[in-house]
Amino acid sequence: MLLVALVAVLATLLVVGELPLGDGGDPPEPRIESVSVVDAGCHDEVRGRAASSTGGLWVGTINETSVDTDVSAEIRRATRPEATVAAYRVHLETHNTTAGNESCPGKIVFRVEYDTPYPDAADAMRVERYIDGRFQACGGSSSGPDTGCLRLYEDRPVHWSNGSVTYPE
Repeated sequence: MLLVALVAVLATLLVVGELPLGDGGDPPEPRIESVSVVDAGCHDEVRGRAASSTGGLWVGTINETSVDTDVSAEIRRATRPEATVAAYRVHLETHNTTAGNESCPGKIVFRVEYDTPYPDAADAMRVERYIDGRFQACGGSSSGPDTGCLRLYEDRPVHWSNGSVTYPE
């Protein structure tokens, strides 16, 4: 009788979710919620914009492209689920990017909304952003450990106002 009561209590706890089984599995996968071109036209007609957040928004401008340029995006986790710093990479790809003509060099403004789950094991989160495979930006949040964004910026060449370029050693 005691065994039957114990099994009934365990079954009830399992059904209502109060009894964990294992470690709960991997955290949810990141996902792109939407991607779009919000403005396109000749360079002088389109106001450039930029905004980003680790919470799931990236707005940016692409110059010297076709007014008919379209974009697509994907996101992936760049670290293991148990890592101290959860890193994600958002990749934006451009399509139909002919530069247009001299009288109307193109410019577009894009918007990407994404979801990056914060794993339980992580003490920090980093979101890297790339356009056509080239690093553009990095942002993060942390309760202590370094997010690693600074290293990504250090690996980029510096373009000076006089036109010279300095490459990292």
